[in-house]
Amino acid sequence: MLSVAETLENERKSHAIQTSLNHKEVLGQYFTPYPIAKFMSSLFPATNKKIKLLDPGAGIGTLSCSFMERILKEKWDTPEIHVSAYDIDKDVYNILSKNIASSSSAFKKSDYEIFSEDFLEKTSFEYTWKVNETYTHVIMNPPYKKILTNSKERQSARAFGLETVNLYSAFMGAAISLTEDNGYIVAIVPRSFCNGVYYKPFREFILKNCAIKHIHLFESRDKAFKDEAVLQENIIIMLQKNAEQKNVKISYCNDDSFEGLSEFEVSFNQILHKNDKEKYFNIPTKQQVGEENVTTYSNLQALNIKVSTGSIVDFRMKNLLLKDYIEKSVPLIYSVHLKNHRLAWPQESKKPNAIIVSEEVEKQLFPKGFYVLVKRFSTKEETKRVVASLITPNNFIENTIAFENHLNVFHQNKSSLEENIAYGLICWLNSTYIDEKFRLFSGHTQVNATDLRNLPYPTSEQLVQLGKKLKSEGLWTQTLFDKLAEEVSK
Repeated sequence: MLSVAETLENERKSHAIQTSLNHKEVLGQYFTPYPIAKFMSSLFPATNKKIKLLDPGAGIGTLSCSFMERILKEKWDTPEIHVSAYDIDKDVYNILSKNIASSSSAFKKSDYEIFSEDFLEKTSFEYTWKVNETYTHVIMNPPYKKILTNSKERQSARAFGLETVNLYSAFMGAAISLTEDNGYIVAIVPRSFCNGVYYKPFREFILKNCAIKHIHLFESRDKAFKDEAVLQENIIIMLQKNAEQKNVKISYCNDDSFEGLSEFEVSFNQILHKNDKEKYFNIPTKQQVGEENVTTYSNLQALNIKVSTGSIVDFRMKNLLLKDYIEKSVPLIYSVHLKNHRLAWPQESKKPNAIIVSEEVEKQLFPKGFYVLVKRFSTKEETKRVVASLITPNNFIENTIAFENHLNVFHQNKSSLEENIAYGLICWLNSTYIDEKFRLFSGHTQVNATDLRNLPYPTSEQLVQLGKKLKSEGLWTQTLFDKLAEEVSK
């Protein structure tokens, strides 16, 4: 007879193979491997009280079953367990029912409900009319799918006070709303909510309603759902509803085998920096934990420096794009034109090299001067996420230049940076120190202007000194960037 783990893994793998990619994408559906479910279940503290368990987006029931298996194996003195499992996919209803029924039958007193309904819609309606059930425990792998501003999912999330952009954060918000005070929520979700402007309301929702108890990182970004070829970096997070925020346990391992698991505790101010208006969640590995106070650094606003997304959206101006520069045009700079932290223009590539100056384009041009560019998307080949390049007055053919939308531009009120400041920023942004700071809150290769604003920066005087030192060096290397930046970061 197969064990619970073997049965659930066989069923999960069969579903992954037999179900079309389109079906899974429409539902945002990626079932949890049993080893991950087992680890998630292990995070709940033991209790001798009645358990009311919620599993939204339950799939075949792996999460609920692994939790019930743990309770039985450890012989918790639990008088009763009630399970509510939701999944909108009618194709899994029978197998979900079978698995939940089988696992719950081992308890002296248990009952369960299987809902083949829209979890968000049902929760929204019941929460609005105050007829919703509440739960002591939530375990979840919510669906991952972007939701539009005018969608019914966004409307549902607004019922419990959350404005959000993805199904997974909407599901988490709903689950938090249904959790009893001091109850626990354990979820495996994409790391994308930890930074960026779009997820700020969700981060604020978490901070308002919960204490963060535990965060688990997978060091390899493609290993949590390797059978499903999911490249989104995922984390496991445990929250406690309306509890006091204390230290946070951090754990990390390479993949779903959980071999070489490492754990440590950090103070909450290592996760959320005191003066961070964007509420970014920083998740350090053990090597990145320190007593450094990032508030001793400056920020771009204090430096009177701005960073903006390149203003030329090329597909809207196809009729103005040129393969080669001609009179009455200006250089149009893409990521492909940035090499070894400097401008390498023009290039023989699929990208244009220039754009005709029209009335619309003219408003978006930058005057001759010093600018720092950071790619919005780093390539797989690049070892660092933040890659900065310098533009100087020598790079201009005439008096203006244009920057394409996949670049972030550091400037001073849409004019030139001071020369030494520009060189200082090149050194600072290309340092390993800044790359590590960026990775604390970002798990993907996209680098947005908001992210760059949220990094720590030296003072103007320190940037000037960095710039002067970098200018005196002929060859720019990672070793040089790190050596100069280390003098400031220490």
